[in-house]
Amino acid sequence: MEHYSMADIPQQYREKIVPPVRVESHVDHSAQASKSHGFDRDGRRCYYRHAFTLSEQRFDADEFPLEVDVYEEQVLAWRLTDGSWLKLKVASDQLDHCRKRIRQGTEITALHALEA
Repeated sequence: MEHYSMADIPQQYREKIVPPVRVESHVDHSAQASKSHGFDRDGRRCYYRHAFTLSEQRFDADEFPLEVDVYEEQVLAWRLTDGSWLKLKVASDQLDHCRKRIRQGTEITALHALEA
């Protein structure tokens, strides 16, 4: 079972999340992707996570093919006790550069927006 850290949750929301009692995860190593769904005691989804990395085929100085990671993303979401969802997103691009860009965002989504 995949676990998340309370450090992932902003302090002001830690007491407001509905914690999962069961988590189902799927990993696709060939696609460099994973997805998890967490469920509360009533079987309703209360946790969501996905992560993936995009790669490109390139050639090195000797014209040998290689795969280079160029973008990665992770989204975490928890259902709050009022029914809305707290969503955290971290995305990095330009992974093939010395100074990659990292973008982070936190938002509260509309009631039941992530339950579909």
